[in-house]
Amino acid sequence: MKLLVFLTDSFEYSACEAGSPLAPEVPEPESDRVEGSIVAFIQCEPRDEERGEAVLKQAVKYFRWFARKRGVERLVLHSFAHLAEERSSPEFARDLLRELGERLEEHGFEIHHTPFGWSLKWTMSVAGHGYAKTFKSL
Repeated sequence: MKLLVFLTDSFEYSACEAGSPLAPEVPEPESDRVEGSIVAFIQCEPRDEERGEAVLKQAVKYFRWFARKRGVERLVLHSFAHLAEERSSPEFARDLLRELGERLEEHGFEIHHTPFGWSLKWTMSVAGHGYAKTFKSL
């Protein structure tokens, strides 16, 4: 799993076009604006399908640590299949992101999901300090 993570003042998006057969006919939500959040661009890889539960636990641990260090309780999870050469199956990525969100909610986080399989138009305001932009490979 590859994570490109931003500490944002604001993140706003609107769905533009379906880019996957798994994309719902109508994106849900079609648009959103989230203030003061961590925005995570997430790519699942084939080896994650073999690791399953282990990679999920690592991701939860990482986001809990990152959020605690930054004093943030709101996360936006976005499937982003452009961080590595190889991708997991779309079904696995969709299901893993849903499960990741559910587990983080159990830890008290407010979770926002971008619509899976949709190309987005987005605007993001990222904090200026060095730790506001990180890349992590799990």
